Amino acid sequence: MERDSPPSQGCAGSLILVDGMSVPVSWVVGLLMALEPTAPWSNTYEKTAEAIARAAESDPLFADEEGGEARTASLLVSLAWHESRLRPDAKSKDGRFLCLYQVARSYLPEPKKALQDPETCTRAAMWILKRSFQTCTKRPLSERLAIYISGYCERGHPQSRMRMRLADKLLEEHPLPPPSREATTTRAR
Repeated sequence: MERDSPPSQGCAGSLILVDGMSVPVSWVVGLLMALEPTAPWSNTYEKTAEAIARAAESDPLFADEEGGEARTASLLVSLAWHESRLRPDAKSKDGRFLCLYQVARSYLPEPKKALQDPETCTRAAMWILKRSFQTCTKRPLSERLAIYISGYCERGHPQSRMRMRLADKLLEEHPLPPPSREATTTRAR
């Protein structure tokens, strides 16, 4: 059962850049905590946030002028929340779909590893998201997750819009903090 309106709370944690990352892991953890603050698996959020931050920085789905990395990170958080409530070891009832993003086993070179490693799951999800965005270019942006959702550009539009709407809401309510002067200096070295 999907919730149309997820819980929203303030971001937790300090806003620091980890290893010069432009998407702070602590910011992504804050997004996860805003959606599922009391999940029994919240101890996995930092590892999940690291995977999301790395994927968003290395291969953003959106251009810089569209919010690139931050928008990609918020979309990954939204998708993981809708698909698994942020649970890294989630499995569908029939076992065909796995991990944070409920990726089909066929997209996972090591399905068991994906249940324990958010990086593996996030990379597979990013590959499918890229394909969905590229294949469904004739659809409005809010419906370009259709292939990810249903396997077809002609289906899954309400679910796509819902996931995109949550991603936008997360960014609106929890904007990416500006880089600190110290972090900018460190990155420039």
